[in-house]
Amino acid sequence: MDKLYTIGETAKLNDISIKSLRHYDEIGLLKPFYIDDQSGYRYYTYSQFAFIDKIKRYKNVGMQLKDLKEIFESQNLESIELLLKERRQAIDEQTRLLEDMKENVHWLMDFFEYSKSLQVENSITIKELPERYVISAPCKEGDSIYDMDLSLRKIVSSPVFKNAQILNPYGYILDFDKLMENKMLAHYSTVSIRELPATKTSYALTIPAGTYLCYKANILADDWDVAPLARYCRQNAIHKPYAVAFEYLTKLHDPQQSPYEITILL
Repeated sequence: MDKLYTIGETAKLNDISIKSLRHYDEIGLLKPFYIDDQSGYRYYTYSQFAFIDKIKRYKNVGMQLKDLKEIFESQNLESIELLLKERRQAIDEQTRLLEDMKENVHWLMDFFEYSKSLQVENSITIKELPERYVISAPCKEGDSIYDMDLSLRKIVSSPVFKNAQILNPYGYILDFDKLMENKMLAHYSTVSIRELPATKTSYALTIPAGTYLCYKANILADDWDVAPLARYCRQNAIHKPYAVAFEYLTKLHDPQQSPYEITILL
């Protein structure tokens, strides 16, 4: 008869915990070769070590013990191959999700870095900005910030945007003429997304890439002022149908004091 090894010896020689061996016994995946009737001690043989290797190998790639039990009982190698293909697909999907998460982390890091550069002041700059995508909610004249935000949230939570990668910043598409009068009339309330949804919808808008006139202002504060921007637009005969304003965080609990970058496509 093969030499018998105690459960402790078996665990040590196979780099596995005693708890795991006991669990394998309980679920019927790997029974000890012999159990002493009087002491209840479990003993294993060397020939069982190869079986332990197989359990560890498949468990380490994420296969479930209940599936391994069924496969080992059936001795069906095709079932192992099928489960391995399913695991590969699951790992591919997890990898894709992690890559998405990594991209979002990079985006947020860039967002916070850019936010630090936006101190509210009366400076006007011209920048090349990339194409951007937003979810938009139509606004009516007289809507409060609260009304606009609720409308946007309802659209964001709709099925068409279920898989959308929602990003900061929030923002508004503003009426240009009213803006020149230092009045805020939002045609749309927006939030940025990484890419357009697969399903076409009027609520997803593309902000085109191009050269933008940029101005920073606290557009939600009572004392906001865009007089320098309005003066610059008049002097340079700039007239557009709309301006886009994006929020950049400087405070976590008082968004009304956050600066917005007003951008006008030239």
